[in-house]
Amino acid sequence: MASSNAAQRRSACRSLLRQAHAIVDKEGTGAAALEKVRDRLVALAMRPELFPREDFPLPRNEGCIHSLEVEPDDGFGLYVSITMPGKVAGPHNHGIWCINAGVSGRERHTFYERTDNGRRAGHGTIEEVRSVLVRPGTGMSMVESDIHANTVIGREPAVSLMLYGYALARFPSVVWYNPEFNAVRATPSRRAGV
Repeated sequence: MASSNAAQRRSACRSLLRQAHAIVDKEGTGAAALEKVRDRLVALAMRPELFPREDFPLPRNEGCIHSLEVEPDDGFGLYVSITMPGKVAGPHNHGIWCINAGVSGRERHTFYERTDNGRRAGHGTIEEVRSVLVRPGTGMSMVESDIHANTVIGREPAVSLMLYGYALARFPSVVWYNPEFNAVRATPSRRAGV
């Protein structure tokens, strides 16, 4: 059963999507525009009363994602992500822009640059360039070509809001990098027929 804040949450999420569309429609999806959207997503995440634990239960395994607002076709997708302590996702590239904002807990996002020319199939080298700690009051944004890895820090689950340029069900291929073996692999695209 949803909390009494469900209607207020839905209104706030729809307002965030309107603001995001206004920025992206005017300024595109470059880093500067996405930082403006990030600031608005951080403001929404700073309203923890809209995201109570009873509406977003902890996962049974490493993590889960709850849909907040998912637009049809190639619209945006807004989600609550809950990842458990110790959860690690290796370096990867979403192929679409993404923004995270912390509701509770802490998650480190480490960013990389690809250092090879990409001409050799299955081979890829990357180099760490920076990291961002996403926690309440902070967030991170990444353009579609950014490579990042993420790790939950501490003993508390990391709860964050995630906004993607496409809904998760329409994600392009995600490219995973293994720096230990200088290997790269791509997952199948969910955008069949596009």
